[in-house]
Amino acid sequence: MASGLSWLDSSRDDQQRIRELLKLFSDTESRDELGIGQVRDAFSDLLFPGTSVLQTRARYLLIVPWCYQEAQRRGLRGDRLAAQVDRNERKVIDALLRGDDTEGVIGRRAGVGVRTLPSSIYAAALLRYGIRIGDDDAPDRRLASGLEADELTERSSGTWHPTLPGATANFPSEVEGGLRLRPDEARWLRERILAAEPNTLLAYLLEPEHRPGWDSEAPWNELATLAAPEPIGPLVRDAQRFSLAIYGAALLYNLLIAERYEQGGLTEREEPVARYRNKLLKWNDRVSAEHNLKGWDRPGMWTRLIDKNPRIATNAAARRFVDRWIDAVTSGAAGDAATDQSLRKLVAERERSVKKGQSRLVNDKLLRTWSGASGTRRLVFRWPQVRRILADIHDGCAADLPEAADARA
Repeated sequence: MASGLSWLDSSRDDQQRIRELLKLFSDTESRDELGIGQVRDAFSDLLFPGTSVLQTRARYLLIVPWCYQEAQRRGLRGDRLAAQVDRNERKVIDALLRGDDTEGVIGRRAGVGVRTLPSSIYAAALLRYGIRIGDDDAPDRRLASGLEADELTERSSGTWHPTLPGATANFPSEVEGGLRLRPDEARWLRERILAAEPNTLLAYLLEPEHRPGWDSEAPWNELATLAAPEPIGPLVRDAQRFSLAIYGAALLYNLLIAERYEQGGLTEREEPVARYRNKLLKWNDRVSAEHNLKGWDRPGMWTRLIDKNPRIATNAAARRFVDRWIDAVTSGAAGDAATDQSLRKLVAERERSVKKGQSRLVNDKLLRTWSGASGTRRLVFRWPQVRRILADIHDGCAADLPEAADARA
């Protein structure tokens, strides 16, 4: 039932952010301990609109509409339609898990009982890319009843792009090809994204000549992205600079925890103070080698981010923290972050203001559960998920080319 309601929930974007937040909390290295999530997400949305950290494979952008179309062909409406879509999605999970390649299958661990279904995870992308067309401002069906609810459900879940490729045979009990895109499907998805999101890094990397490498760890590791035309190139460079700069604050925060951890006589994590002091030294070496930080157009960066998410403009505390930290980085003062009392205080006060009673800098119980790394993964703005989706589309587009046939021979 939840998958059907998600199409009509006016706070769908907020729900997706909550799901992403829960996923980040399950990964201790990715936690937003310093409250810069709004900035991180605005960068992610500008670079890769329609994506999320919950997405796994590109073919779900077709599988979800197919689940709805199959239910609609039965003439179902209202709650019966929503229930059938739910059943279809779970049949798809079962079919995919019976296949040889289960990489990226939603429900790979939980099976057909998984709580968050693909229709919820991909809802925003389907709208963003124009795959689902219709009135996205329809009232929440929970506020309607009877025929009105039926009409809202039918209208909001039943309109798809007229050229949407058809489902595979015996769908949803079988999913021919698993999560691999057929050439016609891949080309169609590529065209939809290029049409819906031109002048974005996502569209730029869908061009055959800009395909990212499998071992690429960040979008700026692809040389083509840094040299991309406006507005893409400057945005990528801003994201790279922000990622590098704010990484130092995360390392300093963990150093503060490590010091308190050792002072408390805790020993499960081996020599964490020395480890984070060493990490900060290596980080400062990278900052020193980065010549573009001093020429950083930060007012321009803030303008782009606020245009994407106006709430950033009202989050004065976060902006003040980010600006003060980046000032220290670009001036060179952050090179002494491990001992600089003003920077130590800046990071400590920011974490305590964000976490309050859940701060490890004041909560002894939480300090004892410290994994040794909290919020220490450098920001890459959904790159692992985006790279996988890009690879799916590129692979599908190339599947019927002569060189692909030769490789299979």
